[in-house]
Amino acid sequence: MSTVFNGAFAPSIGGFLTVRGYAPLVDIARCSYADDAYQRNIRPAHVAEIKKFFDAGEYLFFPEIILSVQLDVDYEKAGAPSTDPLQLIRDGEAFKSNTNGLDIKPRKARSPSDLTRFEITVPDGQKLFKRIDGNHRLSAFEALKDVEFDRYVAPFCLVFFGSAKDARRNEKALFHNINSKALPLTSEEVFKGIVDAPEDFSDTDLNDRFGPEYLQCRQLKDRLDFSYLTNLKTVFGKNKGQDECARSLLIQSLQDVREQIDPKTNVDTEAVFEAIKRINDTYGDKRLQVSTAQGLFAAFLYFQLCEDRSRGTYEQFTNWVLRTHQYELQSINAADLVKIFGKIAQSRKRQVFVSMQFSDDTKPNFEAIRTAIDDLNTKHDLDIAIRPIRIDQFDTGYSYEINTEVLRLIEDSGLLIADLTHGNKNVYQEIGYLMGLNQGKGLPHENFLLVHNASIGDVKKDIGFNIAGIKQLRLSDTNALREAVKAQISKFYGLG
Repeated sequence: MSTVFNGAFAPSIGGFLTVRGYAPLVDIARCSYADDAYQRNIRPAHVAEIKKFFDAGEYLFFPEIILSVQLDVDYEKAGAPSTDPLQLIRDGEAFKSNTNGLDIKPRKARSPSDLTRFEITVPDGQKLFKRIDGNHRLSAFEALKDVEFDRYVAPFCLVFFGSAKDARRNEKALFHNINSKALPLTSEEVFKGIVDAPEDFSDTDLNDRFGPEYLQCRQLKDRLDFSYLTNLKTVFGKNKGQDECARSLLIQSLQDVREQIDPKTNVDTEAVFEAIKRINDTYGDKRLQVSTAQGLFAAFLYFQLCEDRSRGTYEQFTNWVLRTHQYELQSINAADLVKIFGKIAQSRKRQVFVSMQFSDDTKPNFEAIRTAIDDLNTKHDLDIAIRPIRIDQFDTGYSYEINTEVLRLIEDSGLLIADLTHGNKNVYQEIGYLMGLNQGKGLPHENFLLVHNASIGDVKKDIGFNIAGIKQLRLSDTNALREAVKAQISKFYGLG
């Protein structure tokens, strides 16, 4: 069955011939298509957002969908018009394509002052209209596949073109102008009209119809006093000469955090407020104060609010951002940043810091540890391999200095193996440092392993009284040391 469109005819300001009217969305979608030569790729997230808008059904309003159609003619075939099809339309005459059956007929005006109206018939199964503006909206509608929406109508503007060459040029030019010349509302302006209007949108409206992040933004925005949150003024757009972005920053950041933690879980508003205060302290670093990247702020918010430490801690993330100059990026996607650092954190957790005296006679002890780790990597085919880190790769000599880099490596590593053979004083200091970290965080002393090889050292001389009560692997030969270490590492990482 053919599809009929009706509308009023008038030339546009630029002289393009147009028919404007209303039609069921299902008819517009059925008779139109997107030209890949200039249309943007469909963004699934945008389509999903529009589908949600359709499903909700409230405040359902569509701006005009702009379409184009080529008045195609084959002058070598019967039925060709005697003059230019565009001229026929200008003169209010009928036109029927002898190539695709498109049929355009004028309808009698009700009075001399009325605009000329046309009835446009598209043959069954034909997609003759190109989508210049409104492709995402129509794609979302098509994805619904629900006959309930057949009753919805939308305004359309159909632009007539002549030759194929002119059609291609004009379609691309119109698409460009529509999408680049208009000055869109900023996110802040859009959010302000919703968030700051409790007389129009109650707290329940915000939460249920727009999302919990909108309600949290309303609850938080007036509590954020930038006379004391001075380090966050730049990222919130609160400095002189900046564009205000507090609402958009909060809503987008809360959405980013919720998506990363669990889309079905609401984040506690009071916890968010406390997290923002901590981020302000972190942004006390002058390097961070130059950043306006919303994604970086959102990532900090995530690592402060998320209880899953497998993706890294807030402190580790902060150190990584500063060390790798992430703050210099102008545009940052929070999800990507969280994912990247999560992988780094997982890699670090598989890092085993080996604390020992590195001398010729203790080399077999390190080889026992290294081969134990190699055996586990091979056996379990780990996507992120366990990796031993030797301190002498950073400092050389019999007695090495415990510097900041060494302490960072200890803190970042998932497991510390301390070889007590020969009782090196620096090994004891490193054990003590890790025990202090555990105590400060309220963690049990389960992330280090103490070993001793009696075939090389002397237990009575090597092991001090201050750690004598802590469980140790005391072996009398290197092979036994390797197997015992392998069993303990396997147990620590849950390898079975």
